[in-house]
Amino acid sequence: MHKVQFTKTMLKGMAGFDLQVKSGNASIQEFLDAMNEFVEKAALPRLWPPNCSNCYGCNLCCHEPLPVTSIDVENICRALQIDFIESFKYLWVQVQGNVVDITLKRKKGHNCIFLNQEGICKIYSARPFLCQSFICSNVPESLNEIRSQIVNQGMDELVRKAIMAFKSRGKAIPVNLGSTRYVNLNDWPRNCFSDKKSYSKILLKNVLSSDLMRVLLL
Repeated sequence: MHKVQFTKTMLKGMAGFDLQVKSGNASIQEFLDAMNEFVEKAALPRLWPPNCSNCYGCNLCCHEPLPVTSIDVENICRALQIDFIESFKYLWVQVQGNVVDITLKRKKGHNCIFLNQEGICKIYSARPFLCQSFICSNVPESLNEIRSQIVNQGMDELVRKAIMAFKSRGKAIPVNLGSTRYVNLNDWPRNCFSDKKSYSKILLKNVLSSDLMRVLLL
C-alpha cells in the first residue's frame, strides 16, 4: 500500500478526490508517485476542457506562470544534461524589493518554454512538482496547501543556491525583471531542501506544517 493514498469521492456535490497520508515517513516523491498513478487510473472528470477524463492532447495548464523548486531545477539539469548555472537560460527571475520569484520561462504566446510545436512537454518525465501535482478536477483544499508549502520552501532554497552559485563566479543572479539591489543571502536560510538532489530525500513531515500533517494523517 502507498504511504500516501488518493481516493475518489464527492466534494461539495461534485466528483473529485481526497488524499490521506498513511505513514509519517512518506516522502514528497512517494506523494507524487501515488498521485500520478491515481490520476492515470481514476478517469476523473475534468473541469476544463469539458468531457475529458485524461490530460492527453490538452496543454491548457502549460500557459500559466510556473514556480519551481531547487529539486525541479536539479531534475531539469539531469534531463537536459546541463549544469545549474546553465539552467537559468530556461528560468524567469523576477525581483521586487527583497522578494525573488523564479518560474519557468514562457515563449511568445505565453507557452511554457518546454512545450513543443505539437503541444507536448519536452521534459515530461522531469516536469516540475507543480505540473505533476496539478489536475483540473475537484480537489481538496489540503492538496492546494500541500503544493503551496512545498513550493514556497523549495523556491527559497533555489534562491539561496542561486545567490551562492553566481556569487562564486563573481556575479549576481541574472534578473529578467527588477533588481537584486536588496537581495541578501542572509534572508535565505537553509531549510529541509538544502543539499537534497531529489524529492525522495525529503519527507512531507519536514516540509508541511504540523497542523496540515495532523489533518492528512487522520
